[in-house]
Amino acid sequence: MPTIKSLLCPVDFSEMSRAVLDYAVFMANTHQAELKLVHVVDQLHGFDSYKILHMTAIEITHEMERQAKSQLKELVACLPIPAKFEVRFGRAADEIVLQAKEDKVDLVVMGSHGRSGITHLLVGSVAESVVRHAPCPVLVVRK
Repeated sequence: MPTIKSLLCPVDFSEMSRAVLDYAVFMANTHQAELKLVHVVDQLHGFDSYKILHMTAIEITHEMERQAKSQLKELVACLPIPAKFEVRFGRAADEIVLQAKEDKVDLVVMGSHGRSGITHLLVGSVAESVVRHAPCPVLVVRK
């Protein structure tokens, strides 16, 4: 029977990712496994247009990284178990898969926002792409 020694949980700070994190914490606690959270900065969300006008692309990237690290620190501090975290840059699905490979994790626990129809066609599903390309099993938590 396979053992679970390490878990990776992508978070985007949405309400959904908090519910997913509860599953990841439960799994890590149950298996006495290490838990790592990963946040991927892949778009300019959370920035007002007036802020963008006064910042260079590098400044925006640094600010997004600073905000993500700050939010991850707060999140980890509230967890009932120890956890590490990482901020990555790029396409979410690709970066999650790369993190899983680099860390040789045994399980990825992530959410699915449940997009369907044209939105799914245009945006694609991060969860679906991770399931297809991850080097380990992926537990997808739905709403």
